[in-house]
Amino acid sequence: MENNAFIYIPDISGFTKFVTETEVSHSEHIISELIGVILNSNTLKFKVSEVEGDAVLFYKIGSPPSLEEIYQQSKEMFLNFHSHLKQIEFNSICQCGACKTASNLTLKFIGHLGSFKEVAIQSFTKLIGSDVILAHRLLKNNVPSNEYLLVTDNYLQSQKEEKISIDDKLTFETNVEHFENFGEVSTKFINFSSLLKSIPKTSDVNNFNNHNGKPDYSIFIEAPILFVHEKLIDINAKLEWAHGIKGVKADDKINRINSAHICTFDKNEISFITTESKATKDVIYFSERATIKPNISIDNNYKLVDKNGATELSVSFKPVKSNYDNMNWFQKILNILKIKIILIVIRRSSKKTLQAFKNYCEEKH
Repeated sequence: MENNAFIYIPDISGFTKFVTETEVSHSEHIISELIGVILNSNTLKFKVSEVEGDAVLFYKIGSPPSLEEIYQQSKEMFLNFHSHLKQIEFNSICQCGACKTASNLTLKFIGHLGSFKEVAIQSFTKLIGSDVILAHRLLKNNVPSNEYLLVTDNYLQSQKEEKISIDDKLTFETNVEHFENFGEVSTKFINFSSLLKSIPKTSDVNNFNNHNGKPDYSIFIEAPILFVHEKLIDINAKLEWAHGIKGVKADDKINRINSAHICTFDKNEISFITTESKATKDVIYFSERATIKPNISIDNNYKLVDKNGATELSVSFKPVKSNYDNMNWFQKILNILKIKIILIVIRRSSKKTLQAFKNYCEEKH
């Protein structure tokens, strides 16, 4: 049995095809995050037929939502989408193609009123019918913008008012598409580009004073700087080279600023959080804070320098001074002694760890 329904498709565009395993993996994770943002912004409670890679097929049977409702949901999805991209850009430490170009992603919306059949496939409801095909065809159109809300006249005819009475002063523009088997399809669209102005900018507040001074240890790696950096920030790869490590627990799929993970060793667990990252043409800085015991944290500061296609990797270890806050004089002295002992152990083991990391990178490259 066919149902009259409103079909609604938010569609993400802008990723190119990447080559490396990391780039493909990270692009998939980023799209997954953004699809989650779209699903969480579904204020109209549309049903989800399926997630189609970088798009979501929503639908609503019966009376369609008003144009104002569709606009407001699309606007919220759009702003949430780009706010999340801003956070990815601000917190990104990865230099791969996917992470570096995520801010170029765009979002458009297609709305169409038509009829279709619902077909149950396992736990999913598949929509079939010519109007579903038409809605997907409309994803490729002549609209002179990458970000917009486009609705068909077939939907607009169900609305008494085609104007949106809001402060954004956005107006519909007429557009006509021609598709094989469908002929001429009249649509109208609202360009969303101006909405980007309302998204707050982020500012870089990272402080790289920790990277000043003589490093504790340096090593030369016969592999390109971007490759070495990629392996250094790959949390799960620590299992291949970190001295004495037994396991890694991490919730984040991509290592970013404020990403946390736990490394398990024979006698203890160490919590890490990524704190700083900065990249120039020839130098990349990366820091993570290791909390070894209560009130004892060490900043692990890495500096990677391009050396004619190879990489010089330096590391320094600095105790976090804020650990001394709210301590009496005896506790401070005791804590200082503990940190000195821990630093001695860390500096001794760093040679083995970085040598293992060098071997790992040169073997993988």
